Amino acid sequence: MSKDIGLSVVAGLASALVLLSVSTGGGAGLLLAYLMPLPLVMIGFSRGLGLLLPGAIAALALVAAVSASAVPAFAVTALLPAVALVPLALRRQSGPGSLWSGSGDILAGLAATAAVAMVAGSLLFTGGEAGIEEQARAFVAQAFGQVAPQVAPEMQGSVIALWSALFPAMLGCAWLIMAVLNGVLAQWIVARAGQAMRPTPAYAGLDLPSWLALALVLAAVAGMTLGGSAGYLARNAAVVLILPQTLAGLAFVHKTLRGRPNGGLLLALFYVVFFVMFGWSLVAVAGLGLVRHWTRLRRRQVEGSQEEK
Repeated sequence: MSKDIGLSVVAGLASALVLLSVSTGGGAGLLLAYLMPLPLVMIGFSRGLGLLLPGAIAALALVAAVSASAVPAFAVTALLPAVALVPLALRRQSGPGSLWSGSGDILAGLAATAAVAMVAGSLLFTGGEAGIEEQARAFVAQAFGQVAPQVAPEMQGSVIALWSALFPAMLGCAWLIMAVLNGVLAQWIVARAGQAMRPTPAYAGLDLPSWLALALVLAAVAGMTLGGSAGYLARNAAVVLILPQTLAGLAFVHKTLRGRPNGGLLLALFYVVFFVMFGWSLVAVAGLGLVRHWTRLRRRQVEGSQEEK
């Protein structure tokens, strides 16, 4: 037990050191910033949620001792992904065989966490008479002016308008992608080491739960009907909640093309088109994920009605 606690503390300190290297301008730390939660997630996947606590305490203590102002950022980017991922991944579904939670359930839980964190963060870190969207626009304009002052004013205006409209969603999606990458990598590492508490889930299927689609519809409707900050946050939440559908669409494309002759070449061509026409491709793949999701729901309803008969 003491050895496990020691491993947890070391993992927490490693995560904290990555953050501190980023904040002090370390180039290696900047490259590894997206892997900040990885040590803690590995501890959770190999030892369980309970042993995250020593590592989290050690990490927070180190970050607070060096830079207290960095504690909120560390909590969101390193601790929250681990605390959200581990119970989602180690949960067993009720039913015959006591199955482990699937990749779609884990992804949906992470998306919901990202959306809630996005809304909560927007409400906590904004204030004053100006609305959340206006404050986001001011922040984006200031940051863009510092990073790219040479850009023409008319182009600056269009970029700032787009980024400010989706600024909370951009942060939420970045957090979600970070959590997914760290979860996949942590599971791969602990499974290779023979320390995984659960088998690696099947990523190709990515069967999303029905409640995620309902949450997406509600957020989209609220975004279209509500005004002010409430509508702004609802629209951004809808963008975060549609990201799992996009990943499900990509998983379906992978599964379909890999089963065909010259599947590798077809996948390469797909990604060339995907990135060349990124905006439209993203919408198309998200639509594919939604259609596949509703098709599966309809099939389950039909199968359920046939079983009742």
